[in-house]
Formats: sequence, C-alpha cells, structure tokens
Amino acid sequence: MISVRATTHYYPQIMDNKTLLAAMEFSRMRLLDTLDGIEKSGQDMRQALAWRPAPGRAHIAWQAMHCAATHDRYYNTLILGSTPKDETLVKNFAGGSTPSDELVPSLDIIRTTLARTFEPFKLFVSNASASELSRNHKLANGTDRSVAESIMLLTWHEAHHQGQIHLTWNCYKAAHGL
Repeated sequence: MISVRATTHYYPQIMDNKTLLAAMEFSRMRLLDTLDGIEKSGQDMRQALAWRPAPGRAHIAWQAMHCAATHDRYYNTLILGSTPKDETLVKNFAGGSTPSDELVPSLDIIRTTLARTFEPFKLFVSNASASELSRNHKLANGTDRSVAESIMLLTWHEAHHQGQIHLTWNCYKAAHGL
C-alpha cells in the first residue's frame, strides 16, 4: 500500500474543474453560513469577532481574513506567478502574520474581502483546462504541487479555518453564557 505522503499527486483522476469548483463553493458556503450565524446572534459584533479562545490564539475575524489572504497569495503568487493583489491583506492576515487586537475588521469588510479574493480564483478554476490543472508550480518551501492539488489544499484550508471559527464561536458562547 502506498502512503498518501509517498506521492505529491493525491487524486489526479478526480481533479476536473467542475469537481474543484463544487468543493470550493461548498467550503465557502459553510464559512459564510457560520458568519451569518454569528451576525444573527445579536451579540456585539466587534466583541464577538475580536474574541480569542486563549491568549495568543487567533480571533474569529483573523481566521476569516486569513482565508481571503491565503486565496490572494496562492492564486496570484503561486498559480499566476505574480504578486498578491492586496499586499496589506497578505501582510496582516496570511500565514506567518500575528493576529492583532487592533485589526478586527467588521463583518461587511470580511465578506467583501472574501468575495474580492474568491471571485477571480473561482473564475480561473471555472475556465481551467485539464492541462492547466495538471501544471506544476513550486511552493515557497520548494515542493512541487499541481494547480489542482493547490486548489484542493485551499478548499481544505478554508474548511479548516471555518472549523476554527466554529469552535471559537462555540467557546465564545460558552464563556458568555449563551
């Protein structure tokens, strides 16, 4: 049996653009649904979005903006070979950044930023050919990965952070007797 880690090509036979797009849209829908639930809670949004489950842990707003920053960085830098469209977003919220108590965007800004970084990426995936999806690119650590694998990774990444938002929100509710 071959370990999943033994190869860089996990599931190339199912990595068509329609499947990838469906996975991306499902993950995004779950993230937006979670944000909608937080908004409908009646809680002070600034307080809820800035709440941390423990010192040094990321707050809800950072987690959501991190999804947007990661899409910007992966799509524009790794897949297109250019620079991020929003350097400030990447600096403040991409991997390697430190969550700040001063940088807590509103839900409107979060939603706008998520859409602004998702829509061009989604359009790219919608129009990607099989050869484009199988094209390899190098990650910052030197690892080769296909475009399709990067798209799958971003889908998993967003689901991962949606889960962290969900957990943080549940901890917030428990800490505030909700």
